[in-house]
Amino acid sequence: MSIIERKNLVSDLIDFECTVDGVPFPFLTGLEYQHTVDSARVIKASVSGIEPIALLTIGSKVVIKVGTNETTHNLDFVGLITEFSPSYSESKFTAVDYITELQTSELVEYVENDILGEDLYYLAANACDYREIDVSELKEGSGIKATKDMNLTGLMTRRQFIDKCFRYMVEVRDDNYHKSAVALQWRYAIRKNEVMDFWLEDPSNFTTRPLLTISDESNNLTGPGLIGNINSSTMVNSATYQSNKDTTLFATITDEDSVARHGIYGKVYQINTLRKDRLEELAYQTVLLHKEPTLSYKVVMSEAEHVTLGDYIRVKIPTLDKDIILPVVDVTHTFQESVSSSILLGTPNLSISQYIASLV
Repeated sequence: MSIIERKNLVSDLIDFECTVDGVPFPFLTGLEYQHTVDSARVIKASVSGIEPIALLTIGSKVVIKVGTNETTHNLDFVGLITEFSPSYSESKFTAVDYITELQTSELVEYVENDILGEDLYYLAANACDYREIDVSELKEGSGIKATKDMNLTGLMTRRQFIDKCFRYMVEVRDDNYHKSAVALQWRYAIRKNEVMDFWLEDPSNFTTRPLLTISDESNNLTGPGLIGNINSSTMVNSATYQSNKDTTLFATITDEDSVARHGIYGKVYQINTLRKDRLEELAYQTVLLHKEPTLSYKVVMSEAEHVTLGDYIRVKIPTLDKDIILPVVDVTHTFQESVSSSILLGTPNLSISQYIASLV
């Protein structure tokens, strides 16, 4: 594979190698990596001229390696071309990692005998074991068992099944490693090459060590600096879970402290169970997970191309008395005339459909 010259792709620190369907492709003039938790990583590439585009087809395999040795880098990428735009001046193409194949897989029939009582972690891992996705590192387990009320059966794509599993992959912990009881969300992504990762998001753990610390005085911030957002779009501090088999059977959990501070945010959910303890468990879990306003910070920085999903970053804003560790949930690395990274910390942005649903 030929190394892209730095004069074509500006970075004093990073060399890129690119192949398309196994053939060297030394025509890149710019790269942008876009990645959000629980989603595919997307590469948008700029190409000099129109002639190289003739080498591309929808579904072509793109491999991008960083550096000149065998060390794996978080920017190493394997994926498939989903779009390209020819132009005589500068052409572009988009490639998406193998999660796109989970999204568009053939329908699979998931049946109760294969699912109930099994660890959701391994059910999701088995669904990820598809085509060229590497699931060799998925060995941890979550201890969260599949139950009938999760509605995990029926015909669906692999991605739909995985998302249903992760909807219930929430761990409640009340131990010496946390200030108070917390609900922790499992996440998934392909963070390098074709290797699938599952991880438990646990920023409030006393043992968590941040990758770096940023503040308004950090030298490598560009643009407007730290931009915070606090909103109530996903707040639930009073959750009612009701049986859809018997509407007289329900359980309500309310966090009175949250209500006193933020006002009441109640929501009702219906699930397929006749177990009162299950209704109480889900209501408690939901309130723990959503009783506080959504907090996020967005920052644009240089010298941060090593930051990836799941990393922890400490945010310090003395003027607002803020000192908090937050997870990286969305990141965009851009390599063009300069190298910059746009990083979202805290909670992922809602999709349009999710935002509309939160208003109902």
